[in-house]
Amino acid sequence: MMDAEKVKQLQQEFGLSYHIEYASFAQQTVGFHGKKVLEVGGSLPQRFVIEELGAAQWTALEELDYWKETLSTGYVLGTPPIEDNQKILFSSATPALLDKNYNIFYGHIEDLPEQMESQFDLIFSIAAFEHIARLPLALDKMRRALVPGGKLFTMFAPVWSCYNGHHLPEIVDDAGNHWSFGNSPIPPWGHLLFRPMELYDLLCGKCDEKTAREIVYFVYNSPHINRFFIDDYIEMVERSGFTVLQSQAIYEVPVPDLVKQQLQKQYPGRKDFSNSGIFFILERKF
Repeated sequence: MMDAEKVKQLQQEFGLSYHIEYASFAQQTVGFHGKKVLEVGGSLPQRFVIEELGAAQWTALEELDYWKETLSTGYVLGTPPIEDNQKILFSSATPALLDKNYNIFYGHIEDLPEQMESQFDLIFSIAAFEHIARLPLALDKMRRALVPGGKLFTMFAPVWSCYNGHHLPEIVDDAGNHWSFGNSPIPPWGHLLFRPMELYDLLCGKCDEKTAREIVYFVYNSPHINRFFIDDYIEMVERSGFTVLQSQAIYEVPVPDLVKQQLQKQYPGRKDFSNSGIFFILERKF
């Protein structure tokens, strides 16, 4: 178990932030020791996952399409993979390629080849589900990738239905202002309340027109997020074939009453606009 001091030390050593905290939580709840792990949507450092987490084998799956899109602004938001010269596509993966204790493949979990089914004891996925467009298919493939009794641990935020669910990558306007979902020119829940051109008009009062157009694109049209509401994730998981061991909404941000009324009127039947994310522990029974 990692105490607060250990978490801080590892964050500094590896240049990571929430990744270490999420991994520490997963270590307490599902455990990594001695397991063959598939990381979906990331590639934590080899020394960390083998020596600190104690995994017997770690296979990372990076989606380069996501990084190509978000890095197109010219700025880095997140932890892009360090690419080597040997890019092995996940669609071409075979068990014979898992000959090392640390492996990286490139592609989508949806491309899981039949020969890679039932190869992993645990799937670990953080800050990734909000970026997966074909999530029901992805869940089916993750279930197939696990051995019977294998578990999936996932935590992710912010989702589309929360106050900053637009997940804006870093964009710099002509005045030198750096905008991102952590420093957003969009009012809380504005991506849900405004139509695209309404948001454009609002943004033109804060930045230049070119930047406003780019922000509107990333908010409403870019494939870097899937724009599912939090209850969509819950329903997809419940219908995935997994057994749900734990399910909990996280990172609540209270919605002002007037905003809540507007959201409920605009999105009939939707009720949860406050929770920014969710975590699941799922199990493949057979």
